Amino acid sequence: MSRYVMSDIHGCYTEFIEMLQKINFGDDDELYVLGDIFDRGPQPLKVLDYILDKKNIQMIKGNHEKMFEDAIINDDYMLWYVNGGYVTHSQLLERGETEIVKVLEYIKGLPLIKVVDKFIFVHAGFKDYDDSFELEEFLTQSEDIYIWSRDNIGNEKKYRDYTIICGHTPVQNIEDGSNTIIKRHGTIYIDCGCCFGENVDGQLACLRLEDMQEYYVSKICV
Repeated sequence: MSRYVMSDIHGCYTEFIEMLQKINFGDDDELYVLGDIFDRGPQPLKVLDYILDKKNIQMIKGNHEKMFEDAIINDDYMLWYVNGGYVTHSQLLERGETEIVKVLEYIKGLPLIKVVDKFIFVHAGFKDYDDSFELEEFLTQSEDIYIWSRDNIGNEKKYRDYTIICGHTPVQNIEDGSNTIIKRHGTIYIDCGCCFGENVDGQLACLRLEDMQEYYVSKICV
């Protein structure tokens, strides 16, 4: 059994499936997806359908899932659409109101953080912490920090013997010229900008937790 982590698939279903084939993902393996399966790419609902069909794939909430949630609940789509939500919404509308309600309930129930052994999974990051924080205190920051914050970038610091793994900010925006996983002072950034394609040399990244093996699939979908 192996455990893997990915983030920010953003509707790139073709790359997602190719990655699963590349790592030989099987029923005994586990995959953690750190949010943002929706928007920008062409097949967000196919990614969702696949995840829902697999008991060994777990997901946490990203800011794009939160934008979907808020848009549906508040009937206000401006922020979501500005951030690429139109494709996701149009595909949901084709499936009908019952499906929208079903997806909404699933998204509302997603956790914001997950601790697996000595790994802490979060979509965006943390801020204002040190080793004096007990784990429970460390994990009770605000939802906005977990799904939107970039305050951790450039301010990374090791929290006890844990490793923080997050997505949200493409590595191309963290280090100029980078398109691979970045490891800094106990934090690992795994969003390699797949949905942005050739403009940033984007690719989908996957990390195997047992040995930190990195896997990459180049952008295919348009």
